[in-house]
Amino acid sequence: MTIDRYSWGYRRNAAYADYLTMEEILAALTSTISCGGNLLINVGPTADGMIAPLFEERLTQMGQWLGVNGEAVYASKPWTAQNDTITTGIWYTMKTTGSSTAVYAFLLNWPKGNMLTLGAVTPTSQTSISLLGYQGSIAFKARPTSGIDITIPAIPDDQMPCKWAWVLKFTNLHA
Repeated sequence: MTIDRYSWGYRRNAAYADYLTMEEILAALTSTISCGGNLLINVGPTADGMIAPLFEERLTQMGQWLGVNGEAVYASKPWTAQNDTITTGIWYTMKTTGSSTAVYAFLLNWPKGNMLTLGAVTPTSQTSISLLGYQGSIAFKARPTSGIDITIPAIPDDQMPCKWAWVLKFTNLHA
């Protein structure tokens, strides 16, 4: 994919609105990897090989986001569900390390009221949830039939682990 909506090359007269936002880039990344794909992001250099500041900004932002959430991306595989059955904007991956399996939920939107309901995730009595890049605990409750209700603490802006999209890590889920 390319960051410029209309060209794979450099366009000197491109408007700011012609470029994908980080939210749009991360939506493409998370939906792609949750389905087993990978993503190559193109930036069109100028005639003398320079990268425009906006492209540089997007690539730097991607690096910052991956610095916090990379464990959910690198060497991950599709999980049983690619996206959630109740809440839109949630994509899943998984990773097995030794005998431990972690499932990752990419949240493209911060939950309203810090409450999140997921239908694809069924916890056990041993389940734990963490928000990548955040040291605090995440409370949850199993739903009566299947799924989970998650209460995310009110995190001050200066302690938010990243911008644009967030990742919940689940361990010891019901198989």
